[in-house]
Amino acid sequence: MSAGNDRPPFDAVTAPTFRCPSCGAPSDPAARSCRHCSSLLATRRCVACFQLNPREAERCTRCGALLPKEALAAGAAGPCPDCRLELVPRAFGAVGYAECPRCGGLLLSAASVDAVAKDADTRSRVRLEKPPEIRPAGAPLPPVKYRPCPSCGKLMNRLNYAGGSGVIVDACRDHGTWFDRGELTAIVDFLEGGGWDRVKKRERERLREEVRSLESQKSFNQSIAMPSNEAERTLQGVETIGEMIGFLVSLFRK
Repeated sequence: MSAGNDRPPFDAVTAPTFRCPSCGAPSDPAARSCRHCSSLLATRRCVACFQLNPREAERCTRCGALLPKEALAAGAAGPCPDCRLELVPRAFGAVGYAECPRCGGLLLSAASVDAVAKDADTRSRVRLEKPPEIRPAGAPLPPVKYRPCPSCGKLMNRLNYAGGSGVIVDACRDHGTWFDRGELTAIVDFLEGGGWDRVKKRERERLREEVRSLESQKSFNQSIAMPSNEAERTLQGVETIGEMIGFLVSLFRK
């Protein structure tokens, strides 16, 4: 084999070159700063292929997987709202969550819930790791109750996820959403089945209907010259009474 053809086979693994996100120069992944421009090299490692990526990257530059970031990390969550056992931090790839070791309930931050909705790889991990609980046929539904947030202790709001999924979840404005066992998988099935697109379509229709209603009301108000404030309504009333009196007087004069 000649020197010119001395190349690795097409399927050989080649170590990717890490480059400075500021100047593009090749850099040592272990270095804290670029030796060319002195920019800070804050890197994030992909949990799927272990590639090091620039600090601002949302997805791995090698395999496209969602990269870990602080907003997706599972922090100290507190006790399960039902079992009162301390929640355990876990992860679906780059997406962190906290899980009750007894009932299997999950607490996800708003960023983590958003990642599940947008990232197909994360959804596939949810489906594989958290199969839904099988409810016996004819079994009564659990009673409605409001639960405290594991992090702050305030009662969470009960919401129909995406407004039309049929999955009722418990949400804290500041600390995320609580999912009973199987609820997150049910939401993944809803998303994979085109549910999100249907919800967005219904929302667009609702907004269009509101616009049509407002335009119709505006046209009606203009057609009857409806006064816009109390003073105008009073003045219009006085003018109307005056016109009626004038009309009656004119009748008696005839």
